Amino acid sequence: MLLLQAVFFIYSISSIVSKIASDREIFSLEFCLLYGLDILVLGIYALLWQQVIKKFELSVAYANKAVTLLWALVWGICIFHEKITFWKGAGILLVMAGIFILNSGEGEKP
Repeated sequence: MLLLQAVFFIYSISSIVSKIASDREIFSLEFCLLYGLDILVLGIYALLWQQVIKKFELSVAYANKAVTLLWALVWGICIFHEKITFWKGAGILLVMAGIFILNSGEGEKP
């Protein structure tokens, strides 16, 4: 499960790079470098995702992808100084509860 969460952590870095790139003038050198970095991060994620789906059931692996919402919230607060609203917090808690419930039965056979 740690590998799965690490892959989604890497995926969430793409959101940071994309948001930073969106503040730059389109086709400027800085924009192009950030865009290239974003493609590199997504390429690394794609390779790791292929390894993850070999080890986990696809339904479990894909449902855990929702953890990127938590990472996006963390990055928004720490890097971009965004505020947490009640509804954002409630939504994240609901998603995390769903992931917990899904993962609690992962080892069980049907």
